Amino acid sequence: MIIKIKLPHYKLIFLTFLLLINLVLFSYLVFQAFFGNKFYPGIKISGQPIGGKTPSEANLLLKDLFRNRQEVLVFEYQNQHLEINPVTAEPILDIDDKLNQAYSIGRSSNSLQALQEQFQTLVFGKNIDLKTTYQKEPLLFSQIDALGLVVAKEPVNAQIRLETEITVTPSQEGQRLNKDKLKKLLLDYFSLKTDKPASLPINTIKPGFDTSLAQAAKMALEQIKISPIKLTFEKSSWVIDQPTLFSLLDLQGASKENALPVTSSQVIIQSSNITSTKVLLDPVKLSNFLDSVATKTNQPVQDAKFTFDPTTSKVSEFQASQEGKELDKEKITTLINQALATNLNTEVEVPIKTILPKITQSEASNFGINKLLGQGFSNFSGSITNRIFNVGLASSRINGTLIPPGETFSFNQTVGEVSGATGYKQAYVIKSGRTVLDDGGGVCQVSTTLFRAVLNAGLPITARTAHAYRVGYYEQGFPPGLDATVFSPTVDFKFTNNTPAHILVQTATSGTTLTIGLYGTDDGRVTSVSTPIITSQTPPLPELRQDDPTLPKGTVKQVDWPAWGANVYFKRTVTRNGEALITETWNSNYRPWQAVYLVGTREN
Repeated sequence: MIIKIKLPHYKLIFLTFLLLINLVLFSYLVFQAFFGNKFYPGIKISGQPIGGKTPSEANLLLKDLFRNRQEVLVFEYQNQHLEINPVTAEPILDIDDKLNQAYSIGRSSNSLQALQEQFQTLVFGKNIDLKTTYQKEPLLFSQIDALGLVVAKEPVNAQIRLETEITVTPSQEGQRLNKDKLKKLLLDYFSLKTDKPASLPINTIKPGFDTSLAQAAKMALEQIKISPIKLTFEKSSWVIDQPTLFSLLDLQGASKENALPVTSSQVIIQSSNITSTKVLLDPVKLSNFLDSVATKTNQPVQDAKFTFDPTTSKVSEFQASQEGKELDKEKITTLINQALATNLNTEVEVPIKTILPKITQSEASNFGINKLLGQGFSNFSGSITNRIFNVGLASSRINGTLIPPGETFSFNQTVGEVSGATGYKQAYVIKSGRTVLDDGGGVCQVSTTLFRAVLNAGLPITARTAHAYRVGYYEQGFPPGLDATVFSPTVDFKFTNNTPAHILVQTATSGTTLTIGLYGTDDGRVTSVSTPIITSQTPPLPELRQDDPTLPKGTVKQVDWPAWGANVYFKRTVTRNGEALITETWNSNYRPWQAVYLVGTREN
């Protein structure tokens, strides 16, 4: 007789659960016993599965794989066998470090963390990449450079010839070995991440001026021969014909990104879209061409200039203002490109920008100029004729200049270019450590005199440079240290009008004395300038005599003169109603100078 024992439902569930717990626990203990000295399942090194292997087994596997890659690599390239031997660079792998890292996974002292890592590697896997380093890296890179020379091919631009007919020689693409990519391929190969590289990574180099651009240029040249572009301005005109357009083309493709479309007169219509090509105009060549146009169109802007009469305390005009005109290069470039693109507007009116003067004669009553603020003097006795001329010319360029409140006056900007082209003559200047004849000698007489006027007017000076050595002209009746040199564009003299009204610069010459006055509105400031003090002096250097084969033998020509070196300083204070506006010390360090003589050696 079989006796059936019927357990309650809840007891059955409990026993089943207990059985499952024991089964899981038993499986876990078996799992841990099996992988006690092995890598947990799911772990890979550079893609190589090592789960279930002991560290020594995994080490042997990886080193065997790495050893098998110690070989000469051969690449097929255009029927050539190109070789590279990375072994000479002595690649090494960090196998031991990465195996230690992999073995630590799932073996944390924190049981919960260890269990979590074991579960993650089992379900999701875990890969650790090896890293290759070269002990003799330059040996590998030199081989890669050598391969680069074999592979390299320069791109060839298309050529256009303008003869009886226009001919186009097609362009050719170039190529370069992608050295960085090859280095990475080799690193990945030795790190066991990838298989042996099958081919060399080569980049294609497009020519700047390719066949399509050459064809577009040919099309434009053919069209412009039929319909030249005519630029007009008042009574002047310029024609862009076939030879001119050819001279403006960018045949290197440097301006490729800015090329504008040019549509063929025989357009191809496809799905209602016009197929267009591009023509390249060289921006530098075009700018030079437009500069020649600008010589006829441009007119410099001219501010009104004024003079102050101390007897009447009034300002009157002596030079009228004049609007400036300037060729609008950006706009005319667009118009030329549009004319090339459409072949319709072959006559283009040159666009002009108007530049308004800052100072006009109508503003004279608003300037607030009623008093002399400060005055400067200097003497240029003993100057050669050309130097005297230059002093007068430079002083005339700043005479009548108005400086609005808050603006900074720049001597170089106001005087403009100093050269023979702007009317200056040659006189002695300090240049490159020598006293030499050059255009504009004497201009510093004007900047020095203006410096003295600004000092006395109590205005803030923002840029001043003393001369390299003491110049006799600036010490005629004055101690050293009161000079200011200029040399455009690097050395300038600048000051700011921080008064409530305009300041008028007025120059005058009487004999060999230059006077510069600054007129404006008195705001109550009081200026005190101390007498310059020489703290130390250095005697001139011994004279220097140099052979000169351009001078006849026996001729001696002095080209530099001796001068004492000195360190000089003076102080200036500017106050208003007892408040100090400026407290400063001006220092000038003059080098000792030597006399230099050229001795002729040329035989007659």
